[in-house]
Amino acid sequence: MQIKFNGQYDKDLFFKAVRVANQPGRSARIMYILVALVFGVLLVTTIQTVIQTGDFAGNLIEIALVLLMGVVLYQAYVPPYLGARKMWTPELAQRIFKGAVTKNGITYTFPQDDKSYHWSDINRLRTTPSFVTLITLTGMLLVFPRRFFKTDADWQRFKSVIETSVITTRRK
Repeated sequence: MQIKFNGQYDKDLFFKAVRVANQPGRSARIMYILVALVFGVLLVTTIQTVIQTGDFAGNLIEIALVLLMGVVLYQAYVPPYLGARKMWTPELAQRIFKGAVTKNGITYTFPQDDKSYHWSDINRLRTTPSFVTLITLTGMLLVFPRRFFKTDADWQRFKSVIETSVITTRRK
């Protein structure tokens, strides 16, 4: 069994893939939503209080708490975007990714050399209707959009293979 793939990334796909691949687990997302809600309410009320009273020092604890929550939210969502910006290069935009998926893993065929990843090398899998992201144990991001495959049958076979072959680590 061999499923061939071939294609190029575009910037929109790549940024979406990085975001999806680095998305926090479900319980962490719930916590970030709660932090964001408290952050928003506290930010608005603190600004209103400081403007009304003019007492900056009296609201220092609230200001510090707003800053702390802002840092937590920043750390959760901004680094993946900045990482995607750093990784997106003209060389990546022009590179053609082709190869094959087999029962043993994924092999990329490049002009200078081939690169293989065994299924045991992959520890994180995220799927969307239009693409799949895989993260290796060394942190390498592998992105497979639907358009990399010639037919819908190949795409479905690929998704079936990865769902049965990749053992993911759970993130809470």
